[in-house]
This record gives sequence, structure tokens and C-alpha cells, in this order.
Amino acid sequence: MILKDAILEIGCEELPSSYIRPAIEQMVAAAEASLKDHRISYQHLYTYYTPRRLALFFKGLPEMQQDTSKEVTGPLVSVAFDEHGLPTRAGEGFAKAQGVSAASLKRKMTSKGEVVVALKKGGGRLTSEILAEVFPEVIRKIRFPKMQRWGNGDFLFARPIRWICAVFSRSVISFEIAGLYSSRETRGLRALKEGPLDVVEAGDYLEVLKQAGVVADPDERRQMIWNKVQLAAADKGTLVIPDPELLNDVNNLIESPDVVMGSFDPKYLELPEQVIVTAMREHQKYFAVRDREGRLAPCFVGVINGTPRDKGVVIRANEGVLRARLEDAKFFVSEDMKVPLENWAEKLSGITWLEGMGTMADKAARLEKLVDKLGPLCGIPKEKVKYAGEAARLCKADLATNIIREKEFNSLQGIMGGIYLAKQGKPEAGEAIQYHYYPRYSGDKLPPPGAPALLSMADKLDTLVGCFKARLIPTGSQDPFALRRQSLGVLQILLENKYKVSLVELVQAAERQYGAKSKAKPVRQAQDREVPEILEFFKGRLQTVLESKGLSYDVINAVTATEASNLIDMVTKAETVQKVKMDADFQKLVTAAGRVLRILPEKKVSDKVVKPLLRLAEEKELFEKIQFVEKLLGDTDRDSDDYYGQIVGHLEILVAPIHDFFEKVMVMDKDAKVRNNRLALLKQAAELLLRLCDFRKLVYSSETASAPSA
Repeated sequence: MILKDAILEIGCEELPSSYIRPAIEQMVAAAEASLKDHRISYQHLYTYYTPRRLALFFKGLPEMQQDTSKEVTGPLVSVAFDEHGLPTRAGEGFAKAQGVSAASLKRKMTSKGEVVVALKKGGGRLTSEILAEVFPEVIRKIRFPKMQRWGNGDFLFARPIRWICAVFSRSVISFEIAGLYSSRETRGLRALKEGPLDVVEAGDYLEVLKQAGVVADPDERRQMIWNKVQLAAADKGTLVIPDPELLNDVNNLIESPDVVMGSFDPKYLELPEQVIVTAMREHQKYFAVRDREGRLAPCFVGVINGTPRDKGVVIRANEGVLRARLEDAKFFVSEDMKVPLENWAEKLSGITWLEGMGTMADKAARLEKLVDKLGPLCGIPKEKVKYAGEAARLCKADLATNIIREKEFNSLQGIMGGIYLAKQGKPEAGEAIQYHYYPRYSGDKLPPPGAPALLSMADKLDTLVGCFKARLIPTGSQDPFALRRQSLGVLQILLENKYKVSLVELVQAAERQYGAKSKAKPVRQAQDREVPEILEFFKGRLQTVLESKGLSYDVINAVTATEASNLIDMVTKAETVQKVKMDADFQKLVTAAGRVLRILPEKKVSDKVVKPLLRLAEEKELFEKIQFVEKLLGDTDRDSDDYYGQIVGHLEILVAPIHDFFEKVMVMDKDAKVRNNRLALLKQAAELLLRLCDFRKLVYSSETASAPSA
């Protein structure tokens, strides 16, 4: 079979950086689904993109789609053929209707008897014909956060489309969309104002663009940018501060990478480092650099699109823009520092936190009380709790400062408040403020232990409770207040610091701060509904935390279905079950536990066993072993490193008596008192077993011992 390549490129005006990757993912999903429906396979699918183009490259497509084969059931053999084996009129008619000969009919036994079947084969269509249907469909399915319409049609796209390149091997895939006709033409750099470039062979796509100075492969372009940035910094004896997020952002803004090295007046180094880096990174997309001693250097590396005739002009222009940014920052910081942070905090009463949920001043007041409640629960020293309380009262104050209020540097909220307070002689409380928004995103660093971790947890818990009270609960992909990230942050802080406190206590403490003395006035339809809702919400995030520790889904489901005194306890329990899951003795315990847990009815069963009603030796033995194991569990040291390992060993004592019980005892006895007493006995056994996990949720492959199938 001859395999060929195909390219689909959408050329358009520059797309926003954040639009590109989601658009490519949508194109891939649409193309894969459509080609599968059309029975067309391929060897590889590559994605290429720049701000001006989105492209899919298919490697190894067949010339035609796969043939179809369909089995059609006909009349009984006795009806289709006579006693001599010759086709009857019914047989001939069926064969003709299916487009096959009577001689090719097969026989098949069914519930109705032996029937004839016709195997209908359909020829495949040309791949080029199918691509002419698939490609425009892929383009139409792309959705952006903001879309625009142009012309007389109803076609929507983020930016005007200027060309469509669609080539299969050496042939153009012809179609029309948004008033544009596909062709073999692509475009190079806008600045060079060159004419169209022809893609004669689909496999030449990357090389055609590269000859025109465009690096369409995002991985190649990203590495090229990083190499050039590092070399430029090294030429000045400096080191680039690694910034993967900025690198990805710049990569989506550039087609032909080049770099310039600029500088700024060293006097601006008096500003907090975070302010300088933010001015370069977020406003101008510059990479910050350090000198050999690790100090921030008064220079930067900028990434530009294409190589200009005179880099000096570009450098001076970039330096001028940065100088204006830094001058603004210098003014803001100077004005902010003229008054204590407490003065800025007084302005928080004029800043609304959530509609109907009070102001930022209300939130700060709640946090100050909440850290005092959470500190002892988490075992945090009083001195650290004191620092957290000071920080809580002022942690939102920088929202009123010039540098944050003017929106120039609003990504530094929290950080600036911490810097200001530290400069005013309170470094410990300042550190807590600086980190109280951490972790801010997936993979972000956690706040340091003590006051920072305590204030961060308190802030996130207060936000969760407030949003649930205001019924701003995440639904589907909608999570405008990042509550999933907030709850995950709480769990990560608990685990990192090994705080042995239950989530119930934490959430209840946060919820109580919205009591009668709170200035917030939430609209409520039912009292105390938020606590169980938030705990259930946390359970979903707990799944993510446990998965990150390499635990299998069935172990996670089995353990989270049971109670645990705190998160550390839950993780330790899950890690123990994961460790022993494949042990032979544990699999026997899984089998025995399954027999107990599956027989208990849905309705509530008493766990009070009446000893005189235990008539058979096997039920008496099980009762005695349950009492024995109960005592062992109670005597086991919870602070032991192998606490749950010991629990597993104790529970395995129940395996033999459970099996003997089920072999010799009829649970559902005709006598209701005896029946209920035996169910109560099993209920006691179940309660012991469920201290570890819900064994019914553990999954074993067919190759392993038949633990769950008993």
C-alpha cells in the first residue's frame, strides 16, 4: 500500500497567545474523530503552530479508505435452496437484492434455525475526496473565548483567516470556507512582505517555511529561543532566570526567533526584585538575568520576531518602554511606603469581596480570628500563630495601595503587602502575607511552615466557605474563583507540614467565622448545609492528591470510602493497602471481607449481639475472635510508623472464622431473632474491617488470585 502525507494549515491574523494551544487541541480531536468515522488510518499526526498559523500534518495516509464488509441475514436455508441444493426464487431474489451471486451465499446457524447470509463488500472512497470534507469540518469546529464574524456568512473565528493551505501528497485538497478557497500556498514572515510560498509536496511544508525564516515546529522553536536567550545572557557574563511559563508564552508570540540584550539604570535595583522582574516579565515579556553572585542584574533579554536591520534601534526602543514601567513602579512604591500598611488596611472597608458577603475588611477580620482557631488544631507554636494573626489583619491591605490599585502590578498582591510590612519592621508577619496566596497554580511552591502555611490555609478555607454560602459553587469546567485549586492547596499544605487535623474541624472553624458577629450577610435557604458540601468537594480533590502519590484508583476508592481521623492518616492507610494488596494473606482477607460486606442489607442493622442466641460453634468462634481483634486494634499504638500494617495483621485473624461461619451457618435463619443476631455479628465484623478500607472496591486482574470474587 502506498502511503502519502497531508497538510492542513489555517493562516490568519495574529492569534492571542492563550488561544493557540486550545485551538490546536480542538483541531486534533476533530480530525482524529472524523478520520476514524471515515475509516482512514495514519501513522502519525503532528501539530505545528505560530501566532499566524495553525497546522496539522498527517504522516502515512492511505490513498483510499478501508473497504467495508457487512453480513446480511436472509431466509432459512430450506427456503433459499431446494432439496437438490439449487437456489429457489426466494434465494435468487435475496442474493440479487444484496448484489451478490446465489452461489456466494453462506450458511449460519441462528436461534431461528439455519439461514443464508450474504457478505456485502463496499469499495473505499479516495482519501483526497474525504479530506475535502474533513478539513473544512475541522476548521468550523474550532471555538475561541472570543470570536468574530466577517463577510456575509455566519462563519466565526478568533481572527480573520487569510489563507488555507491543504495538500495531500502533491495534490491540493479543494474546498471553500469563509469565502476563501484552499490552495497549496502558505506565507512567510509578515515583515518581509514576500509573496505566497508554494507547498508542492505536503512533506515539504516545514522546509518551505524554514527557508522563508519561519520555524513552525513549536518544540524546535522553543528550544531555539531558550538557547539564544542563554547565549545572549552569557555574552554579558550573566545567567538567565529560568521561567518555563514565560518561555511558553513567548514561543506562542514568535515565528522567527531572535533576541536582543538590553539594560536599565542600576538605580532601579533599589526597587523590590519582584517588582522589577514583573515589569520585565508580564508587561514586556523580557527574561530577567542575574550576575555571577546571584544578584539581579540591570539588564534583560528580549525575544523578537525576525532579525531587524538595526538591532540597536530595537534595543533602545525596548529600554525606553521598560524605563517608563520602572519609573511608574518607583513612584508607586515610594508613595505606598510613606504610610504604614495599617493605614492602607483602613481602606479595605470600601473594597467589596463578594456581593452579599461583605468587604475585604470583613474577610481580614475573619482571618485574624480563624488563624487563632486553626493554630492549636494544627499544633503550630503560639509564637507562629501570633505572627499569623498580625499578618491576617493586614494581608489584604496592599489591595488598596497604589502599586496594586493602579493595575500595573496587580499580580503582586500579597507579595507587596509582605514586602512593605517587612520593611516596616515585622519580617515574620510580612513573610506570612507574602506567601498567603501560595500555591497559586499547579506545581507552584508551597508556603513555608508556621505562620505562612497557617495564614494560607485560613485564607483558602474562608474563601471556600464564603463562595459556598454565596452559592458560587464550581460546575463542570466553570470555576471562576478557582475553588478547586484553593481546596487542593489546603490539602497540599496539610500533607507537606504533616498537620494531623481533620478536615471537618478545619471547615467547621472557618464556617463559624460567618456567625452572627460577622458583617457578611449571606443569603441562606438552609442552615449548616455548607460544611458537608465543602467536605464532599474536598473529597474530589483528595483523589487528585492520592493519585499524585502513585496510588491506584481502586485503592483510593476503597480507602476514601471509609473514615480517617485526618489527611495524614488517610494517606498512610492508602499507602499501606497499596503495599500489601498483592500479598497472598491480604488477598485472603479481601475474600473474607467481601463475604461479610456483601451480605449485609442496605437498611440499618443493629450491631448488638445477644450471646445466648449464638447456637453454633462457628458463630461463637467468630464472636470471640471479633472481641479479641477489637481489643488488639484498641491497644495498637497510633503513633507507630507501621500502625496500619499492624491493623492488617490483626484483621487477618478474622479470615478463618469468617469462612467457617459462612460454610456452616445459615445467616438468613427462619427465626427472626436468630437471623438478626447473626446479621448483628456480621455488622460487628464489618465495622472492624471498614477501619482499613472498603474491601469490595479493590480490583484484581483475572490472572491474580480470585480475591474479590468469593
